[in-house]
Amino acid sequence: MAEMDRRRFFGVTGAAVATSALALQHDEASTPVNPAEQSEHGTPENAIVVSAVSEVTSLDPALAVDTETERICRQVFETLVGIEQETGSTAPLLAAGWEISDDQLTYTFELQEGVTFQDGSELTADVIVANFERWGRLDEIYGDEVLDTTVPLAFASVFGGFMGDEDCVLESVEADDEHTVVLTLTEPVVFLIQALTLPAFGIVSAETLSDDDPEQVSENPVGTGAYQVISTEGGQIVLRAFEDHWNGAAQVEQVTVRSIPRSFDRLRELQRGQLDVYDYVTADNLRTLVQSGRMFLQRDPFSVLYLGFNLEHPVMSDPLVREAVARAVNRGSLVQNHFLEGTSTAHQFTPAALGVHSEEALRFSMNRDEAERLLEESGYDGEELPFFYPMNATRSYLPQPEAIFASIARDLTRVGMNVVPRPVPWNDSYVDSLLADEDRAMHLLGRNGGYRSPHSFLGPLFSSVTSEFNYDNEEVRDLIHQARSETQEDSRNDLYREAAELIAEDIPALPLAYPISGLALGQNIVDYPFSPVLHELFRDIVPQ
Repeated sequence: MAEMDRRRFFGVTGAAVATSALALQHDEASTPVNPAEQSEHGTPENAIVVSAVSEVTSLDPALAVDTETERICRQVFETLVGIEQETGSTAPLLAAGWEISDDQLTYTFELQEGVTFQDGSELTADVIVANFERWGRLDEIYGDEVLDTTVPLAFASVFGGFMGDEDCVLESVEADDEHTVVLTLTEPVVFLIQALTLPAFGIVSAETLSDDDPEQVSENPVGTGAYQVISTEGGQIVLRAFEDHWNGAAQVEQVTVRSIPRSFDRLRELQRGQLDVYDYVTADNLRTLVQSGRMFLQRDPFSVLYLGFNLEHPVMSDPLVREAVARAVNRGSLVQNHFLEGTSTAHQFTPAALGVHSEEALRFSMNRDEAERLLEESGYDGEELPFFYPMNATRSYLPQPEAIFASIARDLTRVGMNVVPRPVPWNDSYVDSLLADEDRAMHLLGRNGGYRSPHSFLGPLFSSVTSEFNYDNEEVRDLIHQARSETQEDSRNDLYREAAELIAEDIPALPLAYPISGLALGQNIVDYPFSPVLHELFRDIVPQ
């Protein structure tokens, strides 16, 4: 489909976080460009401002678990495998090409030649090996007590664990010569090429790798990307185009990414001309955008919002109570009132576009009488149910968290549940806070798919026992692991469907919606590389 066919014009159509221990350690990043140079030379004429919805917690791409961190890391660090903007298919990036053995256990990557990092060092096979080895030892570097309090990291989710774990399927990473890297697996990972496009697999300069000071990567972010960090002050990150980028300099010389949590504030700054890209447009701002004739780009739905349950909570451990919640929540009203048009209700954790929905999986339609009956049968007696939700935040899957919480809480209260609000500002480590509270009953969270495989959703959520749900179903984990290695697509999809059926029966979390997200452009932008998996490179922005 042509680029212009995939966008809507208003006025024409009418239409998860690293812990505080992993946070940025100072206000200015020690990058190869001195932040003082920004003031000395002033802001370039060719500069734009992009809105973010929360602050970045770390500039270490391996720790990227939220979309705002990934947004910045994509600009600074590049991966072996890229994404073709028009088709969404994988494409060469730092790897000029690759070969996969017939048994899908050996991957041979040939690197681009002449690529340099922003500190002047060269990209070699040894650097790639050093990055893989570091990813495989993140549990040692940061300690299990830290990683257990955040959502699963990409390396462990893709390879089944960290290096040395019994379930890790990455056997070795070796440099065959200066520009050839060989990955050897013990079992196939059928989606590996797609997964290697994740920002978490961004390659960092070997000069910043240090076991004694692992946070050097975040404090001194040096990649091969089209932009380098020159400042991280005042709730914004300033990126300057890397003039010696191996694939040519970006058209926009400077991009400032401002953290503006409230949607109304982003709209106001766009209308004042202080913002060039207003991301995560919310439904309550549509009329104003229509009237002003702003260009609106709508991403295809590739995320899921869910209501998570803590199965170690004495009340939520009862499946009757969880089903009562599923029967009480009016998902249709939720979608209609708080999401952009095109959002659909969700009954499984994978978007329909992935083609693995199970027709046999249980679907819980709203039925308040049945919800009340289930609560009575469970013996629930009005115990308090702490319910976490974020404040002052907009996510791709959660556009209006306060309003969405209020709607769900109202539905639960109507059937007799005693909901206790636990609001936490997103920038105050919302994810860390809810995971650390063993007494929580429920929470709002979601997931944006990072690559086009069901594992992008089911793997991080259910392929291991996590502190988010405390859900322990060995059969589900085995099915997801089997699907990871199943080379026949039909058989693989059947495994995912079987896992979906068990998850729907156990209800460790309740899928709510497949949200539509979109952004509006200011007059200084002609084109913006929007993507359902949020692979949006600033180097592809076309300025006025």
